[in-house]
Amino acid sequence: MPAKLILRDQTYEAEDGLTVKEALVKLGLEPQLYIAVRDGKLVTDDQKILPNDRLKLIAVISGGNL
Repeated sequence: MPAKLILRDQTYEAEDGLTVKEALVKLGLEPQLYIAVRDGKLVTDDQKILPNDRLKLIAVISGGNL
């Protein structure tokens, strides 16, 4: 079964063995705009997607003055 990347109410299939960053790029998503979470733990963008993974994607929000 392919890995799943879940963003809000959208579910995307991703090849296991790709890094999170590679999968996001393949899906047309900007990697710097999302963080991935597996079982409540942060998955860095250089980590590989595992078979049958279900990764929740969370949009990174920033704002304010620097």
